[in-house]
Amino acid sequence: MPGTPERARPDADALADAAVHAGATAAAPAPSGHAARLAALRVNARLLWVLVLAVLLYTCYFASSLILPVVLAAFFAMLLSPLVKRAPLRWLPRGVAAVLLVGALLGSLGAVGVFVAGPAGDWASKVPFALREAAPKLKAMVQPLHAARRASASFDEFTEDDAQSGERVVVRPPSVDLLSATPRVLGSALAVILLTFTFLVYGDDLLRKLLEMRRTRAQKRLTAGIVQQIQSELSRYMLTISITAVALGGATALWLAWLGVEDPLLWGALAAALNLTPFVGPAVVALLLALVGLTEFDTVSGALLPAAGYLVLNGLESQLLTPMALGRTMKINPLAIILWLMLWGWLWGVIGLLVAVPMLVCLKIVASRVDGWNHWSRLLE
Repeated sequence: MPGTPERARPDADALADAAVHAGATAAAPAPSGHAARLAALRVNARLLWVLVLAVLLYTCYFASSLILPVVLAAFFAMLLSPLVKRAPLRWLPRGVAAVLLVGALLGSLGAVGVFVAGPAGDWASKVPFALREAAPKLKAMVQPLHAARRASASFDEFTEDDAQSGERVVVRPPSVDLLSATPRVLGSALAVILLTFTFLVYGDDLLRKLLEMRRTRAQKRLTAGIVQQIQSELSRYMLTISITAVALGGATALWLAWLGVEDPLLWGALAAALNLTPFVGPAVVALLLALVGLTEFDTVSGALLPAAGYLVLNGLESQLLTPMALGRTMKINPLAIILWLMLWGWLWGVIGLLVAVPMLVCLKIVASRVDGWNHWSRLLE
């Protein structure tokens, strides 16, 4: 029949299209299987990163005596290294400049320690008597709150007059513990000093060798830029924080001197030093000033003035002065700071609290420069 080939051709085309569609359908599981393998690899990579992080934290906790001197020395070296390259130290040999900087740092810390040691020792010897004087006022504050009977009884026992019984409060310093800990503390301090000097002298050579290990020019440029930014930004951050801490300490000393508190310079220096640890340091200073106020003022309202004035000054410094000086580039989320302080305070104690925020600043700088880590940088803001 002459019309048959014309009618068969569309049928053949339809069969061909159906075959192509069937082949495409049969081949569809391949991409889905490949995507499943990629998803499994991503999950395994994340689990591996969690395992590596856990091992690092475990190492930091149990090898703190070895790691802490290195971290402190690297921190001091990054702070001081920009000064080595500036006049007039850049015209001197690098070893001589490092000796001068380390000596100036130790001299400054020693001068502050000598200045504070005398009043701090006197006040520490008065702590038991200060507690006895503050106890009746604390009791008067607690009574309106209807404290529990057991707490009230123990408080009454602590505050009752023992002049008739002839009991005396004797403070015995833990001499054995101090003597056993002295060699370890001195060894760690000498290690930090020696490592700081070594980093200042040979830090550029170490950086140069690190750059040689990078393969491409872009990787070398990125690594050098991160190190230089960490040095400059960390130095600027610590300089700004130190200046604002000194300003806060001076204002606190003036406020306490106006109130007539004994040793206002001691409390001003303590406020400046502890202000380097956000949240935790100001809370400790406020509690100490509340205790000082209870021992030196007769009324409860007057006793709260030292701590209240300090909290107002600290609020102005932390919410107005420091953000204006640092700008938005160094802004860090307060929740991230608190969690970071809890982590490193648990791992390394007081020293961990002091170095936690500088380490967080370095981490933010690295996250902002490395591809794929930008979301962590935004999370910290």
